[in-house]
Amino acid sequence: MRVEKPIRLYVTFYTFSEAMATEAACKRENLSGKLVSVPRKLSAGCGVAWECEPCLRPEIESLLEKEDIEFEEMAELST
Repeated sequence: MRVEKPIRLYVTFYTFSEAMATEAACKRENLSGKLVSVPRKLSAGCGVAWECEPCLRPEIESLLEKEDIEFEEMAELST
């Protein structure tokens, strides 16, 4: 029997400071998630990604735009 792996949303960044700014903004807005190493399937300039539930994508996109935080890519991957 094959077990389905959960899908997670990963946001990658060009710089570490953008990743840190995302973490701070998400904490202020009570959006759950965490900074993680970028999964091998993705690439990122700084090697760090924000990982969270895919259902938070609209809120994350809106927050990044509001905070003027530049990101490289958003991708949903199984962990």
